[in-house]
Amino acid sequence: MTQDLHVLLIDDNRSDRALILRVLRREFSQLDVREIIDAEDFEQAIAADAFNAVITDYQLGWSNGLEVLRTIKSHYPRCPVIMFTNTGNEEIAVEALQSGLDDYVLKAPNRYIRVPASLRLTLERLEAQKRAALLEIRLRGLLNQLKVGVFRSKSDGTLVESNPAFLELLGVESLAQADELNLLNTRECYLLLENLPPQQRQEQEIQLLRADGISFWALLTTALNTVEGEVVVDGLVEDITERKQTELELQQLNATLEERVQQRTAQLAAANRELTNTNQQLSNANQALEALTNELSIANQDLEEFAYSVSHDLRAPLRTIQGFTQILLEEQGEQLDPVSRDYIQRIAADAQQADTLINDLLAYSRLRQASISPQPINLSSVLASVLEQLQSEIHQRQGRIQVEEPLPVVMGNPLILTKALTNLLGNALKFVQPGIQPQVRVWAEQRGDRTRLWFEDNGIGIAKRNQQRIFTPFTRLHSEEEYPGTGIGLAIVRKGVERMGGQVGVESQPRQGSRFWIELPSAAQSL
Repeated sequence: MTQDLHVLLIDDNRSDRALILRVLRREFSQLDVREIIDAEDFEQAIAADAFNAVITDYQLGWSNGLEVLRTIKSHYPRCPVIMFTNTGNEEIAVEALQSGLDDYVLKAPNRYIRVPASLRLTLERLEAQKRAALLEIRLRGLLNQLKVGVFRSKSDGTLVESNPAFLELLGVESLAQADELNLLNTRECYLLLENLPPQQRQEQEIQLLRADGISFWALLTTALNTVEGEVVVDGLVEDITERKQTELELQQLNATLEERVQQRTAQLAAANRELTNTNQQLSNANQALEALTNELSIANQDLEEFAYSVSHDLRAPLRTIQGFTQILLEEQGEQLDPVSRDYIQRIAADAQQADTLINDLLAYSRLRQASISPQPINLSSVLASVLEQLQSEIHQRQGRIQVEEPLPVVMGNPLILTKALTNLLGNALKFVQPGIQPQVRVWAEQRGDRTRLWFEDNGIGIAKRNQQRIFTPFTRLHSEEEYPGTGIGLAIVRKGVERMGGQVGVESQPRQGSRFWIELPSAAQSL
């Protein structure tokens, strides 16, 4: 690019911003980047109108990438927006693209280099769109010279534009005159097209009257399109009077010929052959479907082995990173300048975070694949074991956990239930305001043939709009600096409880604590 490129970079993570800046500056020599870290910065940037591209993460502490996208597009519809994130999912990607997103890049160590390539491609696409607009202007000039009538009308039938040939075919001097005489009922065209399947296009031969009362046969081709948010009818009108007269003469001749009987016989024979081919194709499709089902079964069997293999291959370089960073800090720590020491500590922390994420992903994968055999479980015994495992964290955070005994017996899997309770209690201890002593109350209630176990805390609470999202993998509502974690813990809880035939949920308000619950079949009714 020969002109300056002004980019808004919207990301809460300082390290991610630094890496993106690094790859962008390698690719673009004339680059001006404004880093956005909160809502105030974003509003100021929108008002300033001093950028021509946006790169944004999806998960932001003060908003999310979809809201950023919609705000940008509402103010600057043609401004390119690229989402670079690892916290989204397929549904979010589809919704973003439908809202005008120009590209969606998954955030990963080997994907940063794709950001400048995506940005360059998006800017080139924008230039191509501008050239296409100029081409459309030239095309419109050509349409004005055609002998085929071209028109566009609103859904209520009002004509909004046409070429001179259209007016000439109808024998009028203006669109207003054509509307007044209703020489072409475009409202009826709209109603017919509206009930057609997608692509909503129709071609028909009709008789039209000119303004002077002379009729003619026309080939009318119409289609529904959307222009600047409004549905319109685009159409072509071609005078086919001579062709139609010829066809009518041929039809009259064919009506007297016995050859029509032979044609019908041939058509039936062709139809029978087509039916035979169709049946054979259906048989082949059924065989292919059966083979695909077998392949899926084999793939599911291999999935767990693959997960363990990936885990081993990922952990080997992580252990190397952790080992060498530890050696550097222990042996060279005093000789390193503060910036270098900070970089090494970040690498060590991120490596530990990656190791934790691998463990969580493996746990989530096992829950999806494992065979579950429910058995009676004493909630009191499982909860006591979990509290013993968390004793160090409870002591460190000076937490207080109150369990209202007795707790009932439920049907489930001991290992999965232990993991779920550990995650719920660990979150209750972690997500509190600084300086607040965590307090958790645990009790159970009977609901028909099911038992609901409650976990009430005095934490930071959760907004209603986020109460379903937190149970999906990689959902984080806060930055790593505020509350560390992988964003998969509650997804493990939900998947594990669902595999045991149960449900999970939460009741919460911001700054007023939360009440998480899991519901499982009661043992008395299940035995």
